[in-house]
Amino acid sequence: MDAIKRLRNAKRPIVFSIDSGTQVISGVTTWMQALVMRLHADGVPVHVLLHHIGPDPDRSSIGMPLRAAGVPVEIMLRGADMASDVRGTLAYLKRQRPAVYLPQCLFSMYFAAGIAGAQGLPWVLAMHSDDPDYWALADALKPEQRTGRLVAVSKQLRHDVVERGLATAPVMIPYGVHVGDRQAAWKDAPFLIAYSGRMVEEQKRLSLVVDVLLEACRRNARFHVVLFGDGPERQRAEQRVGEAGLGDRIRFTGRLTPEAVHVELQRCQCILLMSDYEGLPVALLEAMAQGVVPVVRSIPSGIPELVENEATGLLVGNDVESAVNALIRLLGDPALWAQCSKGAYEKVRKEYNADISYAGWVSMLAELAEQCPDGVDLQLPKEIVLPTHDPRLDRGYPPPPKPLPPPPSFMARLKGAVKRRLLGR
Repeated sequence: MDAIKRLRNAKRPIVFSIDSGTQVISGVTTWMQALVMRLHADGVPVHVLLHHIGPDPDRSSIGMPLRAAGVPVEIMLRGADMASDVRGTLAYLKRQRPAVYLPQCLFSMYFAAGIAGAQGLPWVLAMHSDDPDYWALADALKPEQRTGRLVAVSKQLRHDVVERGLATAPVMIPYGVHVGDRQAAWKDAPFLIAYSGRMVEEQKRLSLVVDVLLEACRRNARFHVVLFGDGPERQRAEQRVGEAGLGDRIRFTGRLTPEAVHVELQRCQCILLMSDYEGLPVALLEAMAQGVVPVVRSIPSGIPELVENEATGLLVGNDVESAVNALIRLLGDPALWAQCSKGAYEKVRKEYNADISYAGWVSMLAELAEQCPDGVDLQLPKEIVLPTHDPRLDRGYPPPPKPLPPPPSFMARLKGAVKRRLLGR
């Protein structure tokens, strides 16, 4: 691949950055890890900055496998405020002098990219979903005005970015996953349903997922369930399953490695997703690449591009009944399941495999790297001034102290002294 040769011969590294913790799991981290490791394996100079939140930075769930693969990783602990973390990121970029910078997930890193981009450093804002945070970042930073490029993971996101005037030429690069032989097979005793992802209420609607799974299991004893992942809502979900007396049929695995998830999915017949918003869910792609049939909520995102009703899966509404009915329909119709299983597998194999996605990223990175082959000698500002932005991007940091009221003017002090004298005080 010519673009790989160009990147391999680049004078300066490609730098990625992302938030870090001991139990960080998301589609974005899975995607970034895979891209970084593949670039590194292909001989492309890559460096990673991890902004660690919480204890035990040496046990970073992202950093450990990257370091084990030989990727240079630096860990920066969270600072006291946004400005200090932006400054720390800029100082790292000044030392590394990258050809291209790709921040992920943390607002301070994006703001640092905007400041560096204003000095000529090519960078990328990847829109991984229609999460309001991404819209707020794109609106505040306008990447194309700061030597940046905006990448959308779905056609719908790319369309919406242009419609909102946030970029004129966004690039669409979908996620990609490894596709081997189709492994999922028809089985109705049990018929195994999977949920894979963060166990959170915002976006993933875990309570609705559990509502659907409990009702499906009550209606038919052949349904069994496995939930992969972890998060703040896991304990409550497990409690609800126990109270319903279904602990023997609904299993929680906790956080698994991508390899372990791959093995588990081979036993499943269906995957359920009821999110409020998504981009192009990696968990869904991984399941479909095995022939696991998706039952997913139809939302304006990349999902309708991936799931065609009754061809590559079943689309449902935002209610328990429609999702349960779809699961029962699949259970009772082996021909429909087989049709959707084959369609899901072929869709991912032809349009969303890892090689297609990788080629798109490599081509764009090579183009950007050639704009700045020697990197940029960044000048660190004396004061970090952030662009006007949505206050939601300030969360995670303590609010700034309220300014002290200005001292009273001379006339105010004089009037006060006269008043006190007249009152005999």
